[in-house]
Amino acid sequence: MRNLDCILIGFNEIDFADFAKAQQAFADSSGAYQELMTNSMLLGDRRLTYMDLLNAAFERKTARPSMLTAFEMPSLGVAYLASYLLRRGFDVGIINFFNTGRDELAAMLAESPGAVAITTTYYVEDEPIRQIIQFIRQHSATVPIIVGGPRIHNLCAGQPAHVQNVLLSALGADIYIKDPQGESTLAQALATLRDGDGDLARVPNLIYRSGTGRAAMARTPSKPENNDLDDNAVDWSQFDPSFYAPSAYMRTARSCSFACAFCNYPAMAGPLVLSDLSTIERELRYLTEHGVRNMNFVDDTFNVPLPRFKKICKMMIKNRFDLNWVSFFRCSNADDETFDLMAEAGCLGVFLGIESGDQRILKNMNKFARTDRYRYGIQQLTDRGMISLASIVLGFPGENAESVQNTLNFVNETQPTYYNVQLYYHDVLAPIEQQREQYGIEGGGYSWRHATMGWQEGVAWKEEFIRRVTSSALMPLYGLSIWCIPYLLAQGMSMGQIESFVAAATKYVVKSLDTDYIDPDEELADMVRAVEAAPA
Repeated sequence: MRNLDCILIGFNEIDFADFAKAQQAFADSSGAYQELMTNSMLLGDRRLTYMDLLNAAFERKTARPSMLTAFEMPSLGVAYLASYLLRRGFDVGIINFFNTGRDELAAMLAESPGAVAITTTYYVEDEPIRQIIQFIRQHSATVPIIVGGPRIHNLCAGQPAHVQNVLLSALGADIYIKDPQGESTLAQALATLRDGDGDLARVPNLIYRSGTGRAAMARTPSKPENNDLDDNAVDWSQFDPSFYAPSAYMRTARSCSFACAFCNYPAMAGPLVLSDLSTIERELRYLTEHGVRNMNFVDDTFNVPLPRFKKICKMMIKNRFDLNWVSFFRCSNADDETFDLMAEAGCLGVFLGIESGDQRILKNMNKFARTDRYRYGIQQLTDRGMISLASIVLGFPGENAESVQNTLNFVNETQPTYYNVQLYYHDVLAPIEQQREQYGIEGGGYSWRHATMGWQEGVAWKEEFIRRVTSSALMPLYGLSIWCIPYLLAQGMSMGQIESFVAAATKYVVKSLDTDYIDPDEELADMVRAVEAAPA
């Protein structure tokens, strides 16, 4: 039996309290720490995510350890890459969730695999990647480590080669894939390491270590990939059902047909590409026949184009798949029939990229949306018993006190089930960067200023926003979001318990804004009572 050609590693969830404490050092120069504060709460003097708090409450209630995390669900990136490589004759090992897979990974590394590949889909900073690489090096000094995905693309985009070299060298891997897709490049690199002479110069889209210097990097020519979605749909038959049931992720499209000013994803991913309806039906049929009951559709605009979305809903209804599912959704691209079909097809709820309740700011964002359509859409979802999470961006160029108040009024009046509010992050790779002079934009990331607001004022408004929303519960993106609801249902929680927990946690977020310490005994006792009082 030959050694594995590649070990694929999914997400690494770093300790949030330690991460928040480290970010505190930058509180005076960036809004990053304040962004963490308003996405978490205190337990004692440590900051926790919602999921951390839920685990602590369950431990208090049962006197047993609780390790709930939605990252136990099958990583779609890992599943897709494994399926892609297995089809091409590679022997692949999977570590779906690094935190719980360390012992298994150590055992695999002891068998001298050909390479290790690390996915970076969810990372917005580098520490989780460094931790994985350090662990690998502790157990194998020589195995080639390959890193690709969105984090690598974003690190490299717009940076000169010498800056890329420094950033990538700090991560510590050997080979980096710089194509936004990269699966074909990964397969070629693995084949070269396994079958060839190891000369990576023949493989396109790579940056890799060469020579002895810490920042010595070689580059190969770019050859943009365009991998067919239908031909490369995940073949779930290659996995044991225990890997993906009862809750899974699925995509039916790549990229986005819109061009929001704050988002660089369409430019990175290329034109919108859609899977065929027959491919979607075949994949859903296999998954439901093998135990999947909860589904997260991760397409950025699942209901665009609308006729296709209706066909998907009708197909699910016809097949009686009996799935509970959540997805991204654009209220401005829907009608009455859409909402009826969604409800009948099993939609639990949707993530709404509302971004602003002010029409002027929506125009600045190039959203092609109207607030009246937002209001209509949220009402239709509510009337049919589907939950909604309205995502708000606060501080976009042009934002002022009036537009913030309009958005605050919008949330309180429309009453989505949940909301989150994010401090604006100025991405220099997004289209808004081209309007820097028009809006008087200075700085970048969470350290920005424009003609009508600075990040410090944005932080103050965000805290005020959270204090004054009375109609909806706060559901941050850190640790718990609408994507975790199918997972929590599969763990035995009811929708009523989830809603009661999020409502109680929201109060503690607000409370945590005004103190450096919250009594853990009192807080956990209140949390346990809130969950116990909810309908099962």
